[in-house]
Amino acid sequence: MRPGIYEHGEPGSPVVAYDVFAGALHRYPKRLRMFLMEEHKQRAQQLDHQMGLAQARRPSDLRNRLSVDVREGDFHPALIQKLRATGSLGKPLFVLLDGYGGPDIPYSLLHELAQQPSTEVMVTFAPSFLTRFAEKDAAHRQRGDAAFGGQEWQEVFRKPKSDKFPFLRDRYKETLHRAGFSHTLQFEMLDEGGRLLYLIFGTSHAKGLEKMKDAMWGVDPSHGIRYRDPKDPGQQQLDLALEPNTAPLRRILLDHVASSNAGRTVEELQAYTLLETVFRPAQVINVIRRMRDAEAVRTEPNGVTKKTRVLLPASHPTPSTAEQAALW
Repeated sequence: MRPGIYEHGEPGSPVVAYDVFAGALHRYPKRLRMFLMEEHKQRAQQLDHQMGLAQARRPSDLRNRLSVDVREGDFHPALIQKLRATGSLGKPLFVLLDGYGGPDIPYSLLHELAQQPSTEVMVTFAPSFLTRFAEKDAAHRQRGDAAFGGQEWQEVFRKPKSDKFPFLRDRYKETLHRAGFSHTLQFEMLDEGGRLLYLIFGTSHAKGLEKMKDAMWGVDPSHGIRYRDPKDPGQQQLDLALEPNTAPLRRILLDHVASSNAGRTVEELQAYTLLETVFRPAQVINVIRRMRDAEAVRTEPNGVTKKTRVLLPASHPTPSTAEQAALW
């Protein structure tokens, strides 16, 4: 694979991103800058060439409003230095940090970015590198320490195999919180080969979280990418579609209602859905109505609005995961 282009000539992710931004700027009179970091000189030159070809396909007015800056250098500290030199720190930033090959993103970079209130990050994190190589290799453990900002993650070596990936996922989410991102959104992504990759989004704004979630649910399902919600007790695999399967959300909401003797309001369930699951708040009301009609929950009053309180049925035990799945 060459930078900006894949093995069979398909446009690479930087070119795809450029085309998406260009399409958006056709509708909005805004300006946007893309900064692309490439560690190796020859690859940086190839990437610059591909981005030049992408720009050449666009009218001059749009090229002036959508600039591209390809720089040779490691993303840390070179990225921060570039953002600071151009006056971009402190302005709205979306920073994609691709650590697919292992724990490549240092905690120090996350912390520095999080100090800027208008900055959001998306980190790709492949847990298999640490579980396969780090236990017996001190250098790899040091890379893990740098990525997590501490050594707590090394507890993974004492976890059973089935718990290793979820443990690392949760520790990395805590890492983003500790760095300063108050809201995080995490997806388990399985490609067609069944390989697992975590996408972890960090922001300081609930609205940013909601917008990112809407974007993720808008992914074209024909690409063969599937998401699993890590809070779904059934770990049901989700196929993104126009009418998504909300059975996992029903189980998640039932568990959350059961965790409080006083039940939960619909507004509380919507906030929980936004902040703690892959689902969207807009899906909650219809789900609660269906759960009420199936007598899995009761609502006070019976009509379902944001202020409605949702409780477990007075004379029914909490349904098991299997029973809940059977309802739908």
